[in-house]
Amino acid sequence: MAMTATLDRLPLSRDLSQQRERAQDLWPRLATGVLDLLDQAVLVVARDFSLLGANRAGGELLREGDGLAAVQRSVVASTPSATFELRRGIELTARGEGRRMQVPRKGRPALSVMVEPHPAECGGRPGTAVVFVRDPERGRECGLASQASRYGFTPTECEVAQHLTAGAALGDIAAALGITLNTVRGHLKHLYTKAGVHRQAELVAKLLS
Repeated sequence: MAMTATLDRLPLSRDLSQQRERAQDLWPRLATGVLDLLDQAVLVVARDFSLLGANRAGGELLREGDGLAAVQRSVVASTPSATFELRRGIELTARGEGRRMQVPRKGRPALSVMVEPHPAECGGRPGTAVVFVRDPERGRECGLASQASRYGFTPTECEVAQHLTAGAALGDIAAALGITLNTVRGHLKHLYTKAGVHRQAELVAKLLS
């Protein structure tokens, strides 16, 4: 009876083993698919600073080339000093250390960068780094898209709101959008009405909440 029970369990054990092997084979693709769902850019960089991989947001960031870029497959930052700091962070991952830094951009908020060692159990080699990049504008745009849907802002009203939350003056918004100052003020009144506020500070606070 005991022998029969053991034999009955063998096919199940083999099935589980085969499923585990298939899952291990699929994992790199599954992991990449999950990373592509993130708004945050994720880059995998080798010890020689060459780019090994990136999620969708990371690819878009590098193609844009403002802050971080891939030059001949090597990851560089916007300035020589920022590139030095980034590469120093990548070198430190060989000792199991991480690093945080800010990468400046022209006329835009700086990128927040965190460099961490690639986990050895996931196939990482010493010196391979995972670079996480947060773009503050990307988060704000997603939030404003949600607010636009909630309050029924038009595309132009949403652009005005985006500039307001970035701290731009009305005259600067008019110049950026190629419209008159009076037109900006008209859009601002519509934003007040739709958001149920009466002052610019209240509008900005509500959009950022």
